[in-house]
Formats: sequence, structure tokens, C-alpha cells
Amino acid sequence: MDWARLEEKIEMRKNMNLVEQPEKISQHCLVSGVMLKDAKNGNKYVELTLSDKTASVPNCKIWNVTESIWQELQKASVLFVNGNADYYGGKYKINIQDFTFPEDDFDISDLIPTEPIDVEGTYKDILELVYSMSNLILKKATLGVLEEFGESLKVVSAAKRMHHYKRSGLLRHVKEMLDLALFVQKMYPTANKDLLIAGIVYHDIMKVEEYQYSNGLAEDFSKKGFLFGHIFLGAELPKKYVSDEEATSEEIEMLQHIILSHHGKLEWGSPVEPVTIEAIIVHHVDNLDAKVYAFSDELSQMEVGEKRQSHAIHSKVYKSPLNVPQGSVAVSDLVDVEDKFPF
Repeated sequence: MDWARLEEKIEMRKNMNLVEQPEKISQHCLVSGVMLKDAKNGNKYVELTLSDKTASVPNCKIWNVTESIWQELQKASVLFVNGNADYYGGKYKINIQDFTFPEDDFDISDLIPTEPIDVEGTYKDILELVYSMSNLILKKATLGVLEEFGESLKVVSAAKRMHHYKRSGLLRHVKEMLDLALFVQKMYPTANKDLLIAGIVYHDIMKVEEYQYSNGLAEDFSKKGFLFGHIFLGAELPKKYVSDEEATSEEIEMLQHIILSHHGKLEWGSPVEPVTIEAIIVHHVDNLDAKVYAFSDELSQMEVGEKRQSHAIHSKVYKSPLNVPQGSVAVSDLVDVEDKFPF
């Protein structure tokens, strides 16, 4: 079931003052954020988040929970649920009528929202860029961080929601930023290519420790993430993979500046604002990729000609007939075209 479309359908009915029975759901769901709570009548109930490839729905409820059921639910990663979906108090919720636990060998891969990319191929492309770097200090630092965190990079999402929130989302985000930044660097060759590559690989890499993950999907902040955040955690990381002498080099200082400034503004969470051409490029391609991903994701859930006020991206959105995909071209392909036809 496409829960994202279901949400819009229910909200549209509500806005039109139509009185109908709640929508029924009956399917396997991933389970997370399980909490035991007290109802007003003194009985226990469980609040949890249900998700599949199309959406994640918090505040789902199972009423009148016994101690034995609570113990089982704490261990559950998947449930088959029957329930009613509707809006209450301005929020989309699901009341679970009954549920069953699947067999131990149930394959959950079809339930996990996953980016539509070739994970190993994408990671190989990133590695090839790093191996092509001519600056040995930046190359050493970047290979070091990928050796330690590369396997996690392949799996985890870049955020809980908004952009690149699916499994392998961080990997996709890094590759798309590299494509965009290297295209810009061809137009502005003053920018150091190796520094851009290193800065983009590093900029969000400590999100692998900022969040707690389930099946590659970010759920809640880890203790480190809550106390420090990925920018602070990442800023000192390059020094770990180089010599003491190299750790005070211009290259490492410029790389640290990119990490610290990539959110762009102090009020957006950056300890400092970008003051180098590489830092300003990384900030803007980071923001561009995140914003366009979120907008594109919203369009993928809409019908041609549809208009909506999106709660997910806090923006009005219109899907034009011109937005129907005609085939996509990677930015890296455009770079190749530019090599053949300089302009």
C-alpha cells in the first residue's frame, strides 16, 4: 500500500468535509520506536512507528497490551498488521486492530526504503575519484576515512526525513554532490579538485555515528550525535589518518574548514561560514542536492496537474505535465560532453 498517497487521500477527504469510514490497511510493516504507555482508563497501550518502502508512520497504536505481548513487541522488527488509518488532531495515525509475528526467516528487504542505485558501482566510482587525487596528503586522509567507514557509507541513510532518507541515501548524496561539484570546478578551475573530493566525502561521513540506525535507516540521535553532532565529530577526523606533521598542513586545515562550514550559516548549524571557494561550492551543492531530492521525491507521489501544500518539505508544490520523466542524464555525463564540446 502506498501510505504517502493514502495520507493525501485522507487529508483531501477531511478538507472536503466528507464523512467516511477510516481507510483499512492490511500488510507487513517494519517496526521501530516501540514504547509502552498508560491509557486514560488505566490500561496499557503501545505506540510505535510502522513503515514500508513508501512511507514511515509514527504514533501508531496497539490498545490493551498485556505484559507478554509487550515483551514480544520489544523484540519485533516486522509485524503483519490489520488496522484503520485516519487523521486525528491534525496527525496521520494508524490504530492497529490485530497483528501477527512473521516467521523467523521472513525477508524484510522488500519493506526497506532503498535508493535505486547500484551500491557497489557507486562506491567504486567514488573510490576511483579518490585514487585519482594528486595531492598525497588529501588522498591519504580520504582513503583512510573510507577504509574505516566505507562499509557503513554504503548502507546508511543521510537523514531521518526530508532528503536521502532511504537505505544507501548517504552514498547517493555523496556521489551526486561529487558530480555537481566537479562540473562546477570545470567552470571555476581556481577551485582545487582534490580538496572538493575530500571535502564532499568527509562532510557528512560522521552521520554514521550521529544517528542510531535500523536496517540502514536513521531513527534517533546516538549519544554522540545528541551531544556533538556530525560536524563536530567530523572536524578532527582527517588528522587521524595522516602524520603529526601533515595534520598541521594547509591541506588538512582547508579540509577541516569545509567540514565545519558546509551548512553555510551559523544559524543553520555551521560553527563557521565558508570563506574559501571550495567551501562555498561544497555548501551550495550540498544544499542544492538535498533540496532538489526532497522536491523530486514529493513530485514522485503526485499526479500530473496536482497542486498541494506539502507538509514534508514545507512548500507548495505543483506537478506540471512537463515533469513527466523523459529519461535522465547524470551530471557526470554532462562533464564528458563538455570535454568533447568546450564552451
